[in-house]
Amino acid sequence: MAYRRTPRMQKRVDRRRREILEAAEALIAEKGFLATTMNDVAARAKTSIGNVYFYFSNKDEIVLAVIDRLCEEIWQVDELAGIDIDTSGCHPYTLEALDDYLTVMALFSNKRFAEAIAGGSGHPGFREHVIGFFEKRAALRYEKYADFYKGIDRDLAFACHFGSVVNVLLKVITGRLDRSPESAGLFLARWKLQARGIDPDTTAAIMDELRSVIRKIESLSSPPGQ
Repeated sequence: MAYRRTPRMQKRVDRRRREILEAAEALIAEKGFLATTMNDVAARAKTSIGNVYFYFSNKDEIVLAVIDRLCEEIWQVDELAGIDIDTSGCHPYTLEALDDYLTVMALFSNKRFAEAIAGGSGHPGFREHVIGFFEKRAALRYEKYADFYKGIDRDLAFACHFGSVVNVLLKVITGRLDRSPESAGLFLARWKLQARGIDPDTTAAIMDELRSVIRKIESLSSPPGQ
């Protein structure tokens, strides 16, 4: 007979796993992937090393789980559905560019994410794992934009775009590239439009409309009277 966890037991298991991941995330942000050990994680999570190994077979598995958890949070933050403005009259390319811009802004604006991602970048599979995560989510999200990708290889387009996003992200958060999140987000949104072969006039019009939508979004978050 197969062993089945009760809802109460499952809740306890989920909580302990989350505590271990939160401990690992904090340590990776503070010390980096290479200097963090399984014993460190157990001590920070206030549990036994055996308990850590019950949930994760090795440090690599913990690091990749931390990265997935952080990326999932970021992916949820920048959903267009959460923006309370009318975009019905916008060019479809503008909505796609806005989606890209919001993704970049979410990456930069979450200091906890940036620190942990920077700390985990020493993992040999880090870059491919992060890019793969966003490629898979983007492929699902952009199904409604399928006609936008006629004539180009969509998988290559995603790989190029998110590879560039991760490269810029790491350089900015580690201080190797002195740019603001806003300028990086706008540049990457324009770069993707240009890489897809959209003509310069259309690209310029889309970027103008994008800036207008961004100003509307910013006005919603500004205190009254400012």
